Amino acid sequence: MKPIKTQKISDQILSIIEERIAAGEYAEGRKIPPERTLAEEFGVSRPSVRAALNILVSRGTMEARQGDGYYVSVKQRQDFLQSWQELLGRHSHWEHDVYDFSRHIESCMAGLAAARRTEEDISRIGFWLEKFEKACAEGNAGYQMEADASFHQAIADASHNILFSHLSGSLLRMLYRQTRSSIIRDKQSGNPRPTLMAQHRALFEAIEAGNAAQASAAAQSHLEFVFESIREDREYQSRRQHAGTLAQNDLDKVKNW
Repeated sequence: MKPIKTQKISDQILSIIEERIAAGEYAEGRKIPPERTLAEEFGVSRPSVRAALNILVSRGTMEARQGDGYYVSVKQRQDFLQSWQELLGRHSHWEHDVYDFSRHIESCMAGLAAARRTEEDISRIGFWLEKFEKACAEGNAGYQMEADASFHQAIADASHNILFSHLSGSLLRMLYRQTRSSIIRDKQSGNPRPTLMAQHRALFEAIEAGNAAQASAAAQSHLEFVFESIREDREYQSRRQHAGTLAQNDLDKVKNW
């Protein structure tokens, strides 16, 4: 019979801290509790805590700041997002793949959120919906984009699937800034805010009601509107550029008359 190995104390502490980081309890860029506090919580010595933290530092999961403490690192996510952002920037013909990916993932997350949401989830999603609606009403594009991204992140978290939460917080947020944000700043064919507000409200109400099918459909409808708006605006910008070129040609033709 193979003997059972007892897990080292530092490995147990490491596992707990990793789970807290993954679950968002220790947020990226934020300072975690000091060694002494963690040692008291776990009922272990400070060297055991320090050993676990140093392993996380060596993995790039945490940063040790001299005289300040330990912080959850953001570098790994930033490196990952930068590589994808550069790749998508070089291959604009992948835009349909971006849409297809976003539509299926966000629809799935919305359905799961409706099925699994708690009262706390509803409160958090509703909080960001109110912030989004307020920013829309005031025409504050910066706050609107941040509230929009946070609204969708709260939905991802309400799915209670750790992979969806992290996917939304990294890759989907980057894709958001490349897609949805453009119709907030650049849309020329009418004001999109009333439609966006209505779509967000419908999505929230479906999740609040626990209607998974309706929530999934609302998420898909929202994404379809977003990408169709982007397509329309790009066509408008292309026509505008063409018209500007023709106008400049006319001016060049008559400048010596």
